[in-house]
Amino acid sequence: MTLDAVDRLDILDLLVRADNAATRRDVEAYVALFSDDGVLDGDKGEHRGRRALTETVGGVWAAEGGATVHLTLNPVIEAAPDHADRAVATTQLLIIDPSPPPIIKTLATIVQHLEKAGIQWQITRRTVSAP
Repeated sequence: MTLDAVDRLDILDLLVRADNAATRRDVEAYVALFSDDGVLDGDKGEHRGRRALTETVGGVWAAEGGATVHLTLNPVIEAAPDHADRAVATTQLLIIDPSPPPIIKTLATIVQHLEKAGIQWQITRRTVSAP
């Protein structure tokens, strides 16, 4: 299976919106990008479903300290070989403390499993790990 240009752009937009919501500390906008039973996992544990995500992500972001910027880098998007409405996107996440001088706080590899629901892509699993 292959993804057309519109799907690829929609997926890129989704990836950036997730990290933009994290930068703004907007839990509602972030969680809305996940499917109802979406999973966030990594070294902070596994959190399944929108309710668990809502209860968790604020604390994860607070642990970063004050204001941080989440940058989505080097996206690689692959269509699922067996399903036209599924894809896997791998990105590098760079978290920066923007106060002068800017400091790199974290570098992580993000693997996101995505599924198209109607006309909109959603995150079904977002795995955060050390690169």
